[in-house]
Amino acid sequence: MVFPENPLRDAYRVAVWDFWRPTASRLPAGWELRGNRSLGRLVYRLSRGKRLQVLENLRRGLPDIEHAAVAEQAFATHFADQYVSWTFARIARGEQYLELQGLEHLDAALKRGKGAVLMHAHLGLAQLPLCTLGARGYPVHQVGGGGVVHQLSATGQRVTDLRHRLEQHIPGRIWDGGKYLRPVLRVLEDNHVLLAACDGTGGGKELGRRAERSVLGQTMRLPVGPVWMALRSGAELLSLKTFHVDGHERSVIEPVSRPNDLDEGADRVASLLESWLREHPGDWHLWDEFEPGRLLC
Repeated sequence: MVFPENPLRDAYRVAVWDFWRPTASRLPAGWELRGNRSLGRLVYRLSRGKRLQVLENLRRGLPDIEHAAVAEQAFATHFADQYVSWTFARIARGEQYLELQGLEHLDAALKRGKGAVLMHAHLGLAQLPLCTLGARGYPVHQVGGGGVVHQLSATGQRVTDLRHRLEQHIPGRIWDGGKYLRPVLRVLEDNHVLLAACDGTGGGKELGRRAERSVLGQTMRLPVGPVWMALRSGAELLSLKTFHVDGHERSVIEPVSRPNDLDEGADRVASLLESWLREHPGDWHLWDEFEPGRLLC
């Protein structure tokens, strides 16, 4: 979700980053995530414009669900994800925040010696598996979106810089998806693990190869970079979904039938994304962009 720059948002940033973060960081493991989810639910009630936008887009894509409950969960998920960097140092020290299922598929892929591409969406706390896999000793990398499009205030830039410093605790490397990707292919050739999004680009920039496909009845320009990198390098292609269930975070890794080309790969991406959004609609971050002129063509 993207909120506009204004003095009220800066006051909110100061309250959250300068006062709430030090307190949250001293709470028992997991309580800071719960607190940030509660913060998201509060913003859901207070932010009328964004709430109505998300509700309208949910009705467009998923007409048969409980829209208010799912929209509130989407706000909770987004805010927990926005501040998940507070938790990376604790994960790197060995504290457990994520239930990982399907590691046997990743291990089997790495045994083939060609590396593995984990294709994921902006679902749940999206960087938790990156940090958790790195803390468990997997050589992990991520292709990122390269930053925000709109101009930040001085306070916004300060907290963004702080978040980037906190991300340095991740036992892995984040690559700028807007730059030359040959080094990324090399890490796959070295039998490393690469996480790459298949639903959109963080920060609002459209980066990389795209293919138009229908998702929930709407035409979207889907990133096919994960498929391209797997085909180009010979790496195994896997899917990764992260979501909130029974009060905790869970990631599931599953094999993906290898496509013959990018066109077939785009079909796989669209099918996966639609199934994830139907199963876990309250865990997706991009409902405010699921409208004509944004994620849609």
